[in-house]
Amino acid sequence: MIRFDEATARKGTKMNSSYELITPNEGIPFKMFLFEGKDGNYRREKHWHRPIEIFAVCGGELVFWIDDSMRRLKPGDFMIDNSNEIHSIDSPLPNQPIVIQIPLQLFEGYFLNEQFIWFVHEPGEADQEFMEVIREMWRVYCEQEYGSRLMVLSLFYRFMHLLVTEYRMPEVNPAFQRRNKNLDKLSAITSYMQNHYAEDLSLSGVAELFSYSSTHLSRMFQNYAGITFRDYLQSVRLEHALKDLKAGDVSILSAAMQNGFPSGKALSRAFKKKYGMLPGEYREMVRGEQTMKGKS
Repeated sequence: MIRFDEATARKGTKMNSSYELITPNEGIPFKMFLFEGKDGNYRREKHWHRPIEIFAVCGGELVFWIDDSMRRLKPGDFMIDNSNEIHSIDSPLPNQPIVIQIPLQLFEGYFLNEQFIWFVHEPGEADQEFMEVIREMWRVYCEQEYGSRLMVLSLFYRFMHLLVTEYRMPEVNPAFQRRNKNLDKLSAITSYMQNHYAEDLSLSGVAELFSYSSTHLSRMFQNYAGITFRDYLQSVRLEHALKDLKAGDVSILSAAMQNGFPSGKALSRAFKKKYGMLPGEYREMVRGEQTMKGKS
């Protein structure tokens, strides 16, 4: 069973992609964490982001998809996910992946042009050292001892050196750059929508704000995110409504109104379509799980 609040079983529906906004960890210029699907029984749907992302598997297995290309990662394997590269992850069994996300601006001086850099990983001699640096960086970061931040930064710059000397492509097909540039534009738009989802957003209004025609913006969503503007906005609103319902005793109407839905009925229809149950049913399910945890 897939974790309900993270992904859904969408039988017969098209899989969509969404833009993920990433914020570095406090005190360091990048983000590092254990993959949220480490316990297994998890799927992360298609998404993209500007930072470069490394998935380093220290235990267990998972399946990494980039576009329609699949790679099964085992202990000692890692995946480099480039800026704006659409990907998804299947994690059916427990695993131990360390994830590192690096803001694009940290690669200044190594861009091919217009803040564009591309990495490719073919198994080679540098892989073992690369994984050792990642494991040590995570170990030191978790210890949080006096001076550990400086040691993490020292390891991070060794890690960056390996990235740009061993895995950076010296030149890239112009088609890659065009696609990246278009997804970069779409990233700015979806980021705005994520920050203003509760407001009365329309395709025409957002298009005008970013100096596009409604037709052009609609085509951008379809071509690069595989989803309509309306469906993307509704998906963002549903995620926030679901979090509100999970967090407390908020009413269905309140969850609808504070997350951009015109009525409780509108929220219920969208919720049922995406998650397979009504908001009230989900809230009761969460309460039941919390009660069981309290008894254990």
